[in-house]
Amino acid sequence: MARAALTVLLAGLTTSAIAAPHDSTRTTPSIGYIDVSVATLWTNPSKPRAIDAPALQNPAQIQQWLDSMTTAEYLDLTDSDRTQTQALYGTQVHILNSTDDWYEIAVPDQLTPKNALGYPGWVAAVQVSFNEGYGKLQASKPFAQVESAATVPLYHDPWLRNPIMNISYGTRLPVLSTNPNSRCSIQVSLTSCKTAYLPSNSAKIYNSPSSIPHPTGADLVRSGTLFLSRAYLWGGTSGYAFDCAGFTGTLYRAHGITIARDSGAQATYTGHGVSVEKEALEMRDLLFYATNVSDAASIHHVAMYAGQGEMLEAYGAGVPVRRTGVRFGGEFWGAERVLV
Repeated sequence: MARAALTVLLAGLTTSAIAAPHDSTRTTPSIGYIDVSVATLWTNPSKPRAIDAPALQNPAQIQQWLDSMTTAEYLDLTDSDRTQTQALYGTQVHILNSTDDWYEIAVPDQLTPKNALGYPGWVAAVQVSFNEGYGKLQASKPFAQVESAATVPLYHDPWLRNPIMNISYGTRLPVLSTNPNSRCSIQVSLTSCKTAYLPSNSAKIYNSPSSIPHPTGADLVRSGTLFLSRAYLWGGTSGYAFDCAGFTGTLYRAHGITIARDSGAQATYTGHGVSVEKEALEMRDLLFYATNVSDAASIHHVAMYAGQGEMLEAYGAGVPVRRTGVRFGGEFWGAERVLV
């Protein structure tokens, strides 16, 4: 899509977000909060195509976007270096820069050597809120994390009759109350600080990320199977669709462990992993693939060992998330076990 046409499109979108212009005199970046179920981060504002419009709105229409693309259009996201990553509703982000109707942001819980503040990319400005009250709730309240399904509805009412939107596995929202009006829901805050409700069987409440129980390998594999048959999306990190490292990173984060965003960085950047021989593989170990098995810089794919010679992976465009046999030989670079 031409830049001018995209600007016109965005100007016509409605949103509850309040766009705070970037202040170049600040010594540190300002803070924003993702205001849509899933925000897609782009390489630069010129990269979205006409078909990507549903992903740029508020509310974002992620399933509509995914359903509208052909395999060739999915492949083009990779081949044309369009998408970078995604961020979930309510995620706190750093605002690095702004232009027209876009913000360049960094996502702190996606570690990367690209930027010490977090994984960077450009997001439509209508998808970012600047409500400081929400930030205070994030800092002072326990959070409810979606864990039971790839996506779940978020509701206006405690009786779960009036849905607002679907949100992704791994979404964390400040808890206001376990809800005196209904045992079936958890009262949480929207980025606007308005009240919403999650089904109590869809999420668990934690005081902090460090209070999430340390997972077993079986825990991680069990969570991974929630996404079988979900689409592959270059840059995907939500229950709607994943890329390879978005899949493994999201699983680990939901279990309280933050690893790097990209496959190569998951193997080399954070220093949390130790090498594991083929014969010693356990459920949860990460399996890496490279174009040159002697060079970690050429790692391009990661999967998670699922036991009995199988792995879970988000393989590539046109191939849904799957459980398949481990591919040893060829481009197999090695395996690592995350230790924290």
